[in-house]
This record gives sequence, C-alpha cells and structure tokens, in this order.
Amino acid sequence: MSQSVLLRLRRAWEGVRRPGSFARNLVIMLSGSTLSTLVGVLLTPVVSRIYPPAAYGQFAVYNALISNLNLLSTLAYPGALLLARRRSQFLALVQLSVLVSVASSALLVLVLVWLGPWLMRHLHVEALGNWLYTLPVMLLVFNLNHVMSTWYMRDKLFGKRVGVEMATNLGGRAFTIGYGLLSNGHVAGLLLADFLNRVVATVTLMAGSIRHEFGALRRQFSGRWLRLVAHRYRNFPLLYLPGGYVYILSTQLPVFLLAPAFGTTAVGLYSFSLGLLEMPVNVLGAAIAPVFQQKAAETYQTEPERLPGITLRLYNQLLYLGVLPFSIVTVYGDVLFRVAFGARWEPAGVFTGYLGFYALFKLLSLATTGIYTVTGRQKYYLYANLLLLLVRTLCLGVGISQHNLDLTLLLFGVGSLLATFAVDLHVLHLLRLPVLRIALRMLGLIGLAWLLTWLSRLGLAHYLPFFR
Repeated sequence: MSQSVLLRLRRAWEGVRRPGSFARNLVIMLSGSTLSTLVGVLLTPVVSRIYPPAAYGQFAVYNALISNLNLLSTLAYPGALLLARRRSQFLALVQLSVLVSVASSALLVLVLVWLGPWLMRHLHVEALGNWLYTLPVMLLVFNLNHVMSTWYMRDKLFGKRVGVEMATNLGGRAFTIGYGLLSNGHVAGLLLADFLNRVVATVTLMAGSIRHEFGALRRQFSGRWLRLVAHRYRNFPLLYLPGGYVYILSTQLPVFLLAPAFGTTAVGLYSFSLGLLEMPVNVLGAAIAPVFQQKAAETYQTEPERLPGITLRLYNQLLYLGVLPFSIVTVYGDVLFRVAFGARWEPAGVFTGYLGFYALFKLLSLATTGIYTVTGRQKYYLYANLLLLLVRTLCLGVGISQHNLDLTLLLFGVGSLLATFAVDLHVLHLLRLPVLRIALRMLGLIGLAWLLTWLSRLGLAHYLPFFR
C-alpha cells in the first residue's frame, strides 16, 4: 500500500517538474492565485472597517454594469482564442476582439450621455457622480486585459501571468486602504484601485514576451481575413454570446433588483458576503479553469475518450476540497463575520448561510463549465443559463414581493444551487458518466458534512452563548 502511495507521489512530482505539463501549469496557477487571495483575505478586515456597506453596494453596481457589457462589447470572440489552431487565425481573432471592443466603448460614451442620469437615479447610485462616466474606459481596459491574459494562457506562459496578477493585486489593495483612510471610505477608493490594477496588469502583459508578435499582428491586418475569421467562429457571437450574457445577467440580477428594492446598503452586504464566499472559488477558478480548459480542448482534439475521466476526476477533487469549509461557513457565518469584520457586517454573515452551498456547487462547476464550448455544444450553454436566469428571477421576485431581504436571498441561494446542480449533471450526462450514482454520492457527502457541522454549533451554543 505504501509503495503504491509513493509511486503516485513520485509520478505527481515528475509531472510537476515537466515543463508545459498540466500538473506544472496547475501548480503555478494555484500557488499564485492562493497567495493573491491570501493577501486579500488578510487585508479584508482592514478594508471592511474603512468602507461602509453602502460604498460596497455602489461599487457592486458599477462592477455589475461592467460585467454585463463585457461580452456584448467583444461579441464573445475572445472565447475562441484558445480554440484557433493556426497562429494566423489566432492573431486575426486578437485584432477582431480589440477592434470590436474599441467600437463598443465609443458607442457606450454616447449611451451614457443620453441615459447616465436616469441610470444613477434608477439604481440609487447618485453617490457615484461622474465616476459613472468612466465606464467606457474601464470596459476597454477590462477587455484588453482579458485578451492579453488569454494570449498568455494559449502560449502556456502561466508563470508570467501569475506574477503580474500577484503584484497588481497587492498594489491595488494598498491603494484601496490608503485612499479610503484619506477620503473617509468614499467609493472612489474602490473604483480607482480596480482601474489602476487593470491598467498596470494590461500594460505589463503587453510589455512581456508577447510584444515580439505585435509586429506580425500589425502586418497581417486584413479586412478580408477578419471577415473570414469572424464567419468561421460565428458560433461565439451567435450561440456563446447569448448564453454567456444570460449567465452574467443572472449573476448580477440581485444587484440590479436589490438596489431599487432595498437600497445600496443591502447590495453592499450581499456583495460583500458573496465576494468572500467566492474567494476560494475564484482562487481555484483562476488556477484551474484556464489550465483545465486548455487541457480539455487539447484532449478532445487528440484523445476524446479521455475527456470524461479527467472531468469527473477534477469534479470529485473539488468536492472533497470544498465540502467541509463551505459547511463551516454556512453554519458559522454570522459568528465569523461579527468577529472578523465588525458588528455592522454581521447581516452579511447571515447571508453566507443562505448562499454557502450554492458557492460550493459553483466551485464544482469549474470542472464542467467549459465542456459545452470544448465539445462544440454551445447551444446547451445558452439553455443552461436561461434556466439559471429563470430560476433566479422567480426566486428574487417572490422575495422582493414580500419586502423581505432575508427571504429574498434565501430563495436566491436555494434556487441557484438547484439550477447549477442540474446543469452540472447534464454536462456529466453528455460525457456518458453515471449521473445518478454521482449525484447520490455527492448529496450524501454534503448532507453528512452539514449535519456534523450543525451539531457542533448546537453543542458549542449549549455551553457558550457567543455561538447562539
């Protein structure tokens, strides 16, 4: 038995040492994402005592607008960058993505001149003031950063990308704290830190090793070639774009509906809660998603019979990794937030109890999200996200109609969990895996972890009033 374990460890270490291997790329991305998020976790108690929930809510609305415009402003063409087999096609996709993004940002300027004041009144974010009109610039920087990051992923330059992200994340956090102390927690500190973070990251990536190809990018510019590539990858604007936009809209739906119904303070509490819950998801997502998607695309093109196995293996590993931590956060959320962030953030801790297991299922979906794209089934991606949007809209509508914030977020968490679980099972079914057995085993493990954690809190509450 010990020899078998040692053999597995030796093979794993050999994989980590091999340049360009899946294991090595995964370790590089995971270590970088973990360190960046660790910095964020350590500094969040400081930031939460400087910025009030209302500032977080205004920042969440601004980010929600950026997220909703991201796919629309590129027509989803950056999603095809990893799939282009020929270098000439890849460079043409880069050109196409940048041109569409520039044109979209210019159009957004006109839209904001017309609808800006109405938008601020409707979303109750008048405190943003003229910062709302920086949306076109932020959107352009966001899209350029996405294109450059994907370029590094395609060329398997994971280490350089991680280094840039770590440095800019640390600098952004330092700026957030410094500006917040000087401005008494004004939302501009959060906005400026995010903007500078993306600008520095984009410029640094552009100045890296890929700069040597900018000459070819310029020389190969051709309107005819752009039209051919746009037509070849037309499934992305026609199928992936609607599906991706529906998903983003469903993700940001609480922000757009909670702001008019309950105010930006409620939005701030919700976004703070979900942001912390999704920190581990984002850590693993930033590490695993790009590496796994690159590996899955490569495997599907060369050895498609191996794709179900590597997908299920990652799915199970994520389940084992996340089930206990998310159970603890779900049961002890209010206590943890009260101690770590102060009494004014305790309601956000209560919200983690409603959203905790949804965050776990979102973590598991890292193993399934890209399979629709890799296997050329983008239409299912659209259907899945329509289901998620429908369920979330219904749940939020019921809660808001009752004028009850707790009920609204509880229903949102449960509905999101069920819809995400159904989509995951559908992906596993398409890969011809034993869905029923997988589902029963997963639910049994999650139920057991939650029960043991809840019993531990009951026991502590019996002796220590602090946990009641």
